[in-house]
Amino acid sequence: MANEIMNEFPLANIVKVEIVTEETTPKTYMLTDVASEAEVTAYVSEGEEKPLRIKNVIKAQNNTEDIVMGYDIKLVNATMVAEVLALVDGGTLKFDSTDTAKLLGYDGPPVGSPVSRKLFTTYIYTEEKDVNGGTLSYVKFGYKHCKGTPVNYSLQDGEFFAPELTAKSRPEKDESPVSIEFLDQLPA
Repeated sequence: MANEIMNEFPLANIVKVEIVTEETTPKTYMLTDVASEAEVTAYVSEGEEKPLRIKNVIKAQNNTEDIVMGYDIKLVNATMVAEVLALVDGGTLKFDSTDTAKLLGYDGPPVGSPVSRKLFTTYIYTEEKDVNGGTLSYVKFGYKHCKGTPVNYSLQDGEFFAPELTAKSRPEKDESPVSIEFLDQLPA
């Protein structure tokens, strides 16, 4: 039996999250030192095990495998980034009419109507750590065709607001549901 070489990557921290809109002129939102948690859960069409049982004997079994159809992504942010909130939640940012850089507020999508949310790709960067705590390299996880979901708000006295932003990544036929890249340096 031949020994196989294994590449191990001790990963820690979220060093950056990029959210890139999937439109003719894409917008990129860089979240550095903002995301404190990323939970990625496989969205699966579960297979079945169907035995052919006659009385107390199994004669055969017909099995189908679980199939990954995408991922559900939850980002917990240490601070609120209004532009990303609007993208994920599907609402509208309000700006000052005389100073378009001055954000005045946010309106969530109207109640009782379908919401037209923009698709985006999410990239989550983490670090490969050395035994001395130094950073050896970076690992980039990518999830295509994400669509935001309504945002839940939890405000607590004496605590910082940590918004949870959730999205559903559903790749197209023959696309991989996740891409993982190994990088020597963090992209600028």
